Amino acid sequence: MRTIFKTLALLLIAHLSFGQRIQLGARGGANWSTMTKFDLIENITPTFRLMPSGGAALFAEFPITEQFSIRPEFAYTQKGFLVKESLNMSGTEFLGVDIPIGGTLAFKTNYLELPVLAKLKLGDPDMPHGYLAIGPSVGYMTDAKAIIRVLGLFPLRPSIGTGFFHQFELSGVGALGFEVPVGNGNIFIEGRYQHGFSRVLDIPLIELPVRNRTVGVSAGFSFPIGYSE
Repeated sequence: MRTIFKTLALLLIAHLSFGQRIQLGARGGANWSTMTKFDLIENITPTFRLMPSGGAALFAEFPITEQFSIRPEFAYTQKGFLVKESLNMSGTEFLGVDIPIGGTLAFKTNYLELPVLAKLKLGDPDMPHGYLAIGPSVGYMTDAKAIIRVLGLFPLRPSIGTGFFHQFELSGVGALGFEVPVGNGNIFIEGRYQHGFSRVLDIPLIELPVRNRTVGVSAGFSFPIGYSE
């Protein structure tokens, strides 16, 4: 956290020194996430499929040059996986949740995240243009829950808590977007991929290399709070 605050302070100093515009903005959209599996559990657990969910973020964009900027974000993201197949064995249990006969499962974790992205504009920044963004993200899991449907009906929502998990996550983010200047601000649409580096599960005596993978698409806007001299 100290490193992030120091980075933001340096960016603010750069802004004041070079007279660049700072942009504030927001984005929101849809995510599809899953968790990795490995050989040891591949044959004893159901197939993890992409789970649809939502996400949103507030951000500030600090221009370093006309083409290059740094974009720290404060984001809310849901991650997890979806099991579409019915589980036919009585008494099936996963992460402490009993899944009844014919039950299907959506497993969800909620994260607060702090990505810090380096953004490169592709083309004239005063015209519609594409951009690339890449950088690290630190996340904190606030909650985990399961949504179980029996025979496709009667949703159950047991809380799992965070006892089975490492709550902090380090990940990498890559994004490709298209931005359109509107007045002094911008509107944009963006696709991104997030690759978890940290293990998700915290099970005593076993270090399982299960990690989050997320793809998403979002739309947003930004507006300036300062101008070049």
